[in-house]
Amino acid sequence: MDSGGIPQVLAYGLSQMSSVSYNGFSISPSTGTANVLPNGQIRFQLPNNALLDMKSSKMTFSVKTTEDVGARLPACSQLFSRIEVKCAGISIYNGSNFNHIVENVKVNMGQKKVCGVTGHKDFLDAGTHTGKLLASNKSETYEAELGTDQALFAIDLGEFSEIQPRLIDTSLLGQLEIILTVNDNKCLAVVKGSAGAARGGSSSITTVSAESGAAAATFEIIRPTMFVNMYSLSSGSYAQAVRAKMSDVGYLSLCYDNTLVFNQTWTGSTRFSLSANSLKRLTAVFRRKTAASTLEGAVPIVGGAADALSAKGPVYGIYGSSTLAKAGIAEYQTAGEQYSLPTAAPTSSASKESGAAFLYTTAGGVNLNWKIQSAQVPNYFATVAEQAELTKHAYNIDEFPKARLMAQYLYNFHAFAIPLGLPETPLDRKLISGLNTNATNAFISLESAGSNRDVTNYDCFVLACTDVILRVGEGKSIEVIN
Repeated sequence: MDSGGIPQVLAYGLSQMSSVSYNGFSISPSTGTANVLPNGQIRFQLPNNALLDMKSSKMTFSVKTTEDVGARLPACSQLFSRIEVKCAGISIYNGSNFNHIVENVKVNMGQKKVCGVTGHKDFLDAGTHTGKLLASNKSETYEAELGTDQALFAIDLGEFSEIQPRLIDTSLLGQLEIILTVNDNKCLAVVKGSAGAARGGSSSITTVSAESGAAAATFEIIRPTMFVNMYSLSSGSYAQAVRAKMSDVGYLSLCYDNTLVFNQTWTGSTRFSLSANSLKRLTAVFRRKTAASTLEGAVPIVGGAADALSAKGPVYGIYGSSTLAKAGIAEYQTAGEQYSLPTAAPTSSASKESGAAFLYTTAGGVNLNWKIQSAQVPNYFATVAEQAELTKHAYNIDEFPKARLMAQYLYNFHAFAIPLGLPETPLDRKLISGLNTNATNAFISLESAGSNRDVTNYDCFVLACTDVILRVGEGKSIEVIN
């Protein structure tokens, strides 16, 4: 309700700001235009003296992979392991060495959407992004043809792209620098099969390529360029209002998420300490150890077609069964994008081709529970249904955007999260309501119970989502409150 007591749905007031202009700029990396190999860095210096739109400013690029080894790309965000932002040489967004995991979890939880046109949303088994058919053992690569002089993909600046306010007056800050670190080659998949191959056949898409050099397949980022969207206001009223605010309060406040990632071998529990001004959410995901050490074939999304294509094609049902080969649409992901509940049965190495890896029929369970300074959160060990419901609550969603069945949740898209702050929606104004652990340097652990646990073959990644406040004062002075 506005100040006049009239509800918003009945108000006819119209806000107006005149003399607004827009322009976009393309920026070449300060590290040069050469191809960037895994673990290399790409740096950009952002323009000064304008209103920079952080949400829509992105880096475009293309990708070259090792040829003739069946290489396949993941989603574009998985190609970069870290994004860091510096202001006048001072890090204001540290990011994480597991930025690709943070981004993947956000997509799985519906916090972020991937564009199929520029984000390489889907695992491509039979053809390239530009429509070319991939024969057996051919690699998905984009340094030729349309990719000869065109960028085909784009990524945003991760969590920093969600900074509030969205438009940043760069004249108030020192030189902003974006640093992107390229992921290692294990983010790829190398597959043997081509279009129409049966999952259990000798040329299965899930089978690792046997071609010479496949085990060492790699990729390069080519022609990285950042384009930024910027605004300017001819009127000086906005600048005057900003200066007045800074004079009255002493600083301006900008806020954004920063997710810290703790990685340990899963032994049935994991423990770490954390000091944060606002810890808003804890999320745990489990990934097979082999995903970090070896290149693997495609990982099926549970319920997809497993039989070879025939003249009649597969039956398009959402989920038939693991033994009904022609049921469903054949969908895949890379091993690095797969998060599973660490069960003893099915085993971590159970056959994807036969469907044994998808059979969650063993009793005993893998129940999970968080502890913060020895206090249980929640006050019980969560079963798989409770893990799913708590995770949806933590991300303030009603359903998982990717997992449509319990088997998909447990095999492809598992996560266990709890909220430690008030619920948020994208339309809400930023609210700092997370758990403050600065005074205690809290010890946090994830515990498990049940007779069906695998405590040997998985890595556990704990994502601690925190609020960061950037205070900007006179003379381009800054203070970062974590």
